Amino acid sequence: MMRLIGICALVFSTAVNGFATVNSPAPRTHSSTSSSSLAMSNGGVVITGSAGGVGWAYAGEFMDKGYDVVICDVKDCKAAAAALTRDHPAGNVYHTKCDVSDSSSVEQLASFAKKNLGTVNYWINNAGVNGGRRDLRDVSISQVEMVVKVS
Repeated sequence: MMRLIGICALVFSTAVNGFATVNSPAPRTHSSTSSSSLAMSNGGVVITGSAGGVGWAYAGEFMDKGYDVVICDVKDCKAAAAALTRDHPAGNVYHTKCDVSDSSSVEQLASFAKKNLGTVNYWINNAGVNGGRRDLRDVSISQVEMVVKVS
């Protein structure tokens, strides 16, 4: 069962810190003999905007608890995935590019997640932009549109 949760702190405290939730899936326990079918049957977590910062930290915390994670960003996630693999060996990480302001890119992300995780247990919409700190009258319409599309 997929839960679409836009408030990352709720997901973080629920799934990572072990607070009880209704129908919360248990993370998989990895072993050296785990098969692809086992990994896909237990599902995982998708985190947008996760090549760095808070999204990257969430990915590491989920991996430490045994979850497999799909990370994505508008920039290349290869280095982020390598660091997560190195620092959080209890889970697997899959990475791809995704522009969350483009519906076809998000559809491709969903297909990528289904292919690599099987079931998506948690989807964290972490990607966001703020357009900078300035008076609204100084922000162009195109900047406002970008913030709304991404965030």
